[in-house]
Amino acid sequence: MNYAQAVEYLEALTDFERLGFRRHFADTVSLDSARRFAELLGDPHLRVPAVHIAGTKGKGSTAAMVERVLREAGYRTGLFSSPHLVSFRERVRVNGEPVSEESMARLVSQVQPVLEQVRATGGFSPCTFFEAYFGIAALHFLAEEVDVAVYEVGLGGRLDATNLVNPLVSAITTIGFDHTAILGNTLDAIAREKAGIAKPGVPLVVARGQQGEAFSAISEVAESVGAPLVQGPIIKRLEPPQRAARTGPSGLALPLDQFEVLWPSASGHESRLAGPGTQWQVRSSLLGAHQATNLGVALGLLDEMALRGYTIRWEHVARGLCQVRWPGRFDIRQAHPYLVFDCAHNPESAQALARALPEYLDLGPLVLVIGMSEDKDIAGFADRLAGLGAQVLLTRANLDRALDADLLRERGGPAWSEAEVLPSVAEACRRAFEIAGSAGTVCVTGSFYVVGEAMTALGLKP
Repeated sequence: MNYAQAVEYLEALTDFERLGFRRHFADTVSLDSARRFAELLGDPHLRVPAVHIAGTKGKGSTAAMVERVLREAGYRTGLFSSPHLVSFRERVRVNGEPVSEESMARLVSQVQPVLEQVRATGGFSPCTFFEAYFGIAALHFLAEEVDVAVYEVGLGGRLDATNLVNPLVSAITTIGFDHTAILGNTLDAIAREKAGIAKPGVPLVVARGQQGEAFSAISEVAESVGAPLVQGPIIKRLEPPQRAARTGPSGLALPLDQFEVLWPSASGHESRLAGPGTQWQVRSSLLGAHQATNLGVALGLLDEMALRGYTIRWEHVARGLCQVRWPGRFDIRQAHPYLVFDCAHNPESAQALARALPEYLDLGPLVLVIGMSEDKDIAGFADRLAGLGAQVLLTRANLDRALDADLLRERGGPAWSEAEVLPSVAEACRRAFEIAGSAGTVCVTGSFYVVGEAMTALGLKP
């Protein structure tokens, strides 16, 4: 099997990311097939130490931070994330490098007969695309002898294939309303699905600032399974020009509940961790005030790993954070005009984008290229961006659950009543650059798939 054949085989598997779910998650999916698949592979996911991260917002950024700091500390890392922007290979990385085409062809050849065996076994549903990719990642991490594998949950948590791992430490980032038709339409229901990753004796780091309903649900689930609940440092906004001294302890293992992450606003993206007798200043390459919360969760995870014998020092944190890359998340690619990619796809992430754009850029004429999936809160998303005064171009990504652009305008309500509709992402990008001119800003958002298609159309790599 060559790489093209491997991709063809994977694309033929049921892919709920592209198709969408039509029923409640628990009525559609179980872990039985994924568990059987993993057993037949020799349970590779249990043979590499793991970190497991769930949440509505920020789980990918948190995973990227943790992975980069661990790499800076000298550990060989694996990172499993989803969805990809341009290539399947982005989902499986070792020391920051996507799995090669040759390795992908070999891995798919290895798992294909096992997937067919599961399919042929009575009582098991065929494995999905995501489940197959989870097995591929676990096999690759084992073969590459990684020291720690960081797994980002795909959807939910309780019934996600990644929940087969037995991690050193787990985390739940900020909970919000997304995938409500799948996970439930209350914060309590969504939080309980996410908290399904909690395991006996495994510390569960929770983002500060969780809404009360979500935090209560997570706490109840954690207590019921015996997972110690850990809260990261308090997050506070810090107005410029305050700065911190570059001093700090030799290692982590700190009482993080006594610390604060102080995150500047217009001054840039330096932050400091302040606590009893110490201050430490770091500069993150991930932009936006919302990243402060993700940083707090990442610090909580790293702190728990330090408590378990991993050598992680503050200089590793500082160097790792300034080198972390997470494409498509407030990702500024050029000037004249500015080009920004952001995978925001719910009202909360749209609010974060609306705050970050004028904070970091002299926008000039702002053009938003937007495409969204039919299961999103489109009116809420449109309302959060309305205050930017942007010209909006609506389009549709090439996937089954993407909403037709005319319907997108209709569901966006008054905020998008004057929006222009373009038939493809590529055409929308061309039109956006015409409008913005050299002094403006083009921002592509609304969906991972829209961002990915825009990158492809513009000849850019993730």
